[in-house]
Amino acid sequence: MNDTDKICKNSTSSNFSDQSCLTPTAAPYSPIDITTFMHIFPSIYGILCSVGVIANALVIYAVAACKKKMVSDIYVLNLAIADMLFLLVMPFNIHQLVRDRQWVFGNFMCKAVVVVDVSNQFTTVGIVTVLCIDRYIAIVHPSSERRTVEWTIIINMLVWVGSFLLTVPVMIYAKVVHRQHLQVCMMYLDGPEDMYWYTLYQSILGFIIPLIIISTFYSLTLYHVFSSIRRVKRKQSVWAKRATKMVLMVIALFLICWSPYHVIQVINLSNNRPTIAFVYAYNISICLSYSHSCINPLMLLIFAQNYRERLCRRNALHSSQHSSKVTVVKNDGSSTANDPNYRITVI
Repeated sequence: MNDTDKICKNSTSSNFSDQSCLTPTAAPYSPIDITTFMHIFPSIYGILCSVGVIANALVIYAVAACKKKMVSDIYVLNLAIADMLFLLVMPFNIHQLVRDRQWVFGNFMCKAVVVVDVSNQFTTVGIVTVLCIDRYIAIVHPSSERRTVEWTIIINMLVWVGSFLLTVPVMIYAKVVHRQHLQVCMMYLDGPEDMYWYTLYQSILGFIIPLIIISTFYSLTLYHVFSSIRRVKRKQSVWAKRATKMVLMVIALFLICWSPYHVIQVINLSNNRPTIAFVYAYNISICLSYSHSCINPLMLLIFAQNYRERLCRRNALHSSQHSSKVTVVKNDGSSTANDPNYRITVI
């Protein structure tokens, strides 16, 4: 479920009412064009769901296979779990699109699917935000005693609880609505004012505030990294830049996938005469936000060296008892093959 399924009680636009809360003066458009356009999305969502489930399962397996987990592993694991939960309910959305928005799973499942959908938005942005703060502490204050796996688990649990609490309005307004001969699962808002406040609520708490926090801490982190390059050894600065670059990729992917969605949501509040181009852009932004749950684990598997190595070493255990050991030669000639504390930092 997504915000294309929001409607106001006083909305009388027959074709666009599932897209936003509009007045009766909304601009007409071709029903055939939009129907054909919407029929593309079930196939796209099906591909995203299939690839995303496999990719997230591999990431979860790679993290779980490591006996000694790092702080970064906890964040990656929670991101993968959040994305996996969302992808597991995506078939319900696909089914509704295939059935021309006919919902057949009852009111309870309607609320459950919408809650998981919206909760994923808050959970993902929450984890990315605390991950950025963690990267700042790791680089600027590396001797911090609070940056432990135990504390990281507690922080992630708080993110999950907070995300669930933020979905309370969704629990109230999500329901199965009878429209003509159809039963549609949607956010049934009372009027334009509720649409206005809900959109601001979602955008401010789920994007704008986290974006300010992310920008602030990442700017401070970059400032520290670049200002210290001249004062530290080359190897240390390369490590810091590599770790910072990985987090930058996670943040950049989040912004690319979610920025269009929130921008269009805000624009839609004052758009009483939507054009067909706007309808296309609106639905594409929804699809792009959904793709984050699929692209994020793929990016980790492709660009994060140690997760690939864990999967390869795990598979090699079936053929060799000692294949899980990797020998890394330091500059001083010593070996780290038997050193469990020496691991490549991904994030």
